[in-house]
Amino acid sequence: RLQLLERARAFVDGLLQLGGVATLEELVPVVYADTPVALHALARYSLLAHLQKLVEERRVAQDGERWAWLAA
Repeated sequence: RLQLLERARAFVDGLLQLGGVATLEELVPVVYADTPVALHALARYSLLAHLQKLVEERRVAQDGERWAWLAA
């Protein structure tokens, strides 16, 4: 469970590191820097699911292919 919380924090931290707005392609290498590049295509799906959860929580907004941090 702790590892999942750390990964969730990495999603938000990655988005903030990129200025609060980014595409999945920009986010994956930042959020999954500790993951082999060969697995980044799979990691993209995990990131997408988490971003969609953050949209439901109204912490992130999606505009086309870009995701923007909304929460303070």
